[in-house]
Amino acid sequence: MLANKPFNTISYRTSWLAQLFASHTDYLAFNTHNDRIVLKGEKHIPYLVIASEIGIEQGIFWNSLAIHLNDGQKILLGGVHKKQATTLQASLNDATQDYMVAFYQRLSPDIEQAYLQAQSIFKAKRYIRYPLAQQWLKSHQHLALGLKREDISHYVEPSILTMLQAIQPMLNQGYAYIEQWNEAYVQQQITEFQVFFDQVEAKPLTDKQRRVCVIDEQHNLVLAGAGTGKTSTMIGRAGYLLKSGIARPQEILMLAFARKAADEMEERIQAKLGVSSLTVKTFHSLGKHIISQVEGIVPSISKMAEDEHLRARFVDAQIQQLLNDEQYKSRLVTYFLRFSYPYKSAFRFKSLGEYNQYILDNDIRTLQGELVKSYEECEIANFLYRQGVCYQYEVNYQINTAGPDYRAYQPDFFLPDYGIYIEHFAINEHNQTPPFIDQQSYLEGMAWKRTLHEKHQTILLETYSYQKQQGILTQSLSEQLQQAGVSFKPVANNELLKQLNQLGQVSAFAQLLARVLALFKSAYLNIKDMAALAGQHEDKERMQAAAFLFEPIYELYQQQLRDTQTIDFEDMIGLAIRYVESGQYQSPYRYLLVDEFQDISASRARLIKALLNQQADNSLFCVGDDWQSIYRFTGSDVTITKEFSEYFGYTATSVLDKTFRFNNKISKFASQFVMRNSTQIEKQIHSHHQVNQPAVSLIKTNQDSIGLNAALSAIHAKNQNKAVSVLILARVSFKKPDLSIYKSQYPSLQLQFMTVHASKGKEADFVIILGLDKGKHGFPAEKATPALLDLLLPKAEDFAYAEERRLFYVALTRARHHVYLISDATKASDFIRELIHDRYEMHSEDFHGAGFQDKVADKPCSQCQTGFMLAKDSQYSSFFGCNQYPLCAHTESACQWCGGELKERGHFKVCVSKRCDYIEPICPRCGGSMRLRKGPYGEFWACSNYRKGSDFS
Repeated sequence: MLANKPFNTISYRTSWLAQLFASHTDYLAFNTHNDRIVLKGEKHIPYLVIASEIGIEQGIFWNSLAIHLNDGQKILLGGVHKKQATTLQASLNDATQDYMVAFYQRLSPDIEQAYLQAQSIFKAKRYIRYPLAQQWLKSHQHLALGLKREDISHYVEPSILTMLQAIQPMLNQGYAYIEQWNEAYVQQQITEFQVFFDQVEAKPLTDKQRRVCVIDEQHNLVLAGAGTGKTSTMIGRAGYLLKSGIARPQEILMLAFARKAADEMEERIQAKLGVSSLTVKTFHSLGKHIISQVEGIVPSISKMAEDEHLRARFVDAQIQQLLNDEQYKSRLVTYFLRFSYPYKSAFRFKSLGEYNQYILDNDIRTLQGELVKSYEECEIANFLYRQGVCYQYEVNYQINTAGPDYRAYQPDFFLPDYGIYIEHFAINEHNQTPPFIDQQSYLEGMAWKRTLHEKHQTILLETYSYQKQQGILTQSLSEQLQQAGVSFKPVANNELLKQLNQLGQVSAFAQLLARVLALFKSAYLNIKDMAALAGQHEDKERMQAAAFLFEPIYELYQQQLRDTQTIDFEDMIGLAIRYVESGQYQSPYRYLLVDEFQDISASRARLIKALLNQQADNSLFCVGDDWQSIYRFTGSDVTITKEFSEYFGYTATSVLDKTFRFNNKISKFASQFVMRNSTQIEKQIHSHHQVNQPAVSLIKTNQDSIGLNAALSAIHAKNQNKAVSVLILARVSFKKPDLSIYKSQYPSLQLQFMTVHASKGKEADFVIILGLDKGKHGFPAEKATPALLDLLLPKAEDFAYAEERRLFYVALTRARHHVYLISDATKASDFIRELIHDRYEMHSEDFHGAGFQDKVADKPCSQCQTGFMLAKDSQYSSFFGCNQYPLCAHTESACQWCGGELKERGHFKVCVSKRCDYIEPICPRCGGSMRLRKGPYGEFWACSNYRKGSDFS
């Protein structure tokens, strides 16, 4: 039943008989709209997706109309009466053709515009950047639909058809077509400038270096591994831009972080390219240039900007001056008494090791300078000191309780003027201990101490962790002391500050605020921002107290700059940002090339973006290595490198992975180590120099001088008086040895000492790394970043010691031939333990004899779970003690015959030495060690835990 409707609408529905016999077809009814066919009210077929004329498929009683779509799908409209099929087919084809003619008439101007724009893009014969390509594709992608009809030539004029066919590859393939074009362009340019790339540096550039020089995306990131030729790539890129005519010298700005690096680039640019008008600057000199251009005079630089010790002394002097203000003095004293260290309840920690690490990281010390085992103990000690009560921390109890199995009892505090002992117990109001403490043993220990004091009639006062949680710790202690007859003679603020000065805490605080000053200004913040950040911190009260003390220091510092009409390095960046973003400075630079980009900070990245935004046809080219990002403490943010495209936009990322510095064994060793942190960008570094033997050696000794002499002797022996360079590295500068001794002993060795940070960019034939031990001055350095600094620094990474790991990678990759690692095996750093545990390819057993250690302590402490057991001796016997002592006092018995390690086997402990047959039984009641003792009736076995109430024998 065919019916003509208004607007040339065509509708059709099969008869009931046709529906009965044509039930195998999906669509038995349809109608048309202006731009589509609607089947049974469910499926819409736009005319644009119909690939060819609608056909007829013959049936026995009824025919079907066949519609072929662009995607290859065929749709059958069944149950069409044979007499009506041809008419219906013609009507649908006419409707489709009418629409297509009108469609292409409307589309013709768009096709012509797309064609002309494409011609303009490709005619330039240059690298087609992603934003330009995406803009064209986004504007003209709708044309792609019109290309898919087989009979398109019936609907468009020949000239429009030619244009449409010309842009068809771009429309069909999208950005993939642009990528093919760019790849062909890159290869053509590499061939055209082959001679230049061969000669621009002392050695021809590698294939990958040539590629990155030619790729001209708007944002380009080159991840260049250690020794892969970063500077050569920078020179090659600048030279290519000039030689190809893409840029003029005055349109290029090359940026480095250090003056020496900038000078080296400038010298090489002039020597290799013969160009003197190309701008090479550090970020600071760029900032200074921008300021002078806007203000009309060259700014003077404060001496404090160039001397961080001078700035710290200035801050110290201002603090001393501010102490004349009673409010400031009171707040400073309160800060030292309450907020010098972050408070974390022991109940927050899952293991003793985690808790001990918190204590070690923060180096919690009293006003008398004692290193204590908890923040709560520190608060008690400082309270006693403040009240003028003389105390001693952890001295032996007046009765000697030491024996073969126990150390002497040392109460937490002793008041010698009153004979009073104070014990602070880590329990909550329900008599429960923190999760990592054996509650039963701890409570038994508490009972033993109380009984001991009662037995010897000594006064014991008790405080508890829950009192700190309730805010009554010192109040409760005060009441107990007064009841015991202790007199308070409060120490005045001036006396407290005198003590703090003597301990160096005020000068240390001044150094902290001097660092805060630099970070605060480089973060482009104001005092209100600081207050807001402090208010959002989890340790809000502590941060707000520090911010209050910082504010007048900042104001006095800024006033000093104004009075002397000077600026500091932070101003150079901050003012430059302001002048560029406001448009007061107009940048002439279209091409920005940045070296060592992994050291970028948020403020410097902001300056780069501001400069780019002033030029429409701009390009950013950054060379760096996220594996070598080691300056977070100055504000550098590795995430800007790792998330480069999110910060700047679409990025062409390339990797330089062939190193000419170190051999394949060092490469594998260092790469494996740094990539344990999976958030680092994965790279496969290939070495030009290949060797077969491990290129890293571990020297185990507790004396650096022995390890250093052993390494130098090995180097000297291998090189037979040949002049070679040796770089001696340490995490901290005070590890520097007296090189004059070794220079006279090994005259053929060119010796130089550096901290690892200072060694960045250096290289030597051999590298010796000192101080690979645990501790706050170890490697990794186990110390917490002060919270006030952390407030202003980039967000810390979740991976433990992430930056220290990169720093160790930097140390390893300074060497061309071999690296020597020196570590005390009794306190080997976590890095050394990882190298041993994961079986890194290295020599670890080459150094023996006097002064060397056989093995790294590897038996974990069962109590703190982070320390390791060391063999020790007492006046009674040999034993094993945790290397975290005194924070972890866990001990285990040693073999009574040879002093070796004992291992449990069934109901006995057996010496592990194959040459020793010592066996001792395990107490079946408490699991302690049974000791062979002598009594009036002869020898017998008795439990070593008799102090805890085990009387089994």
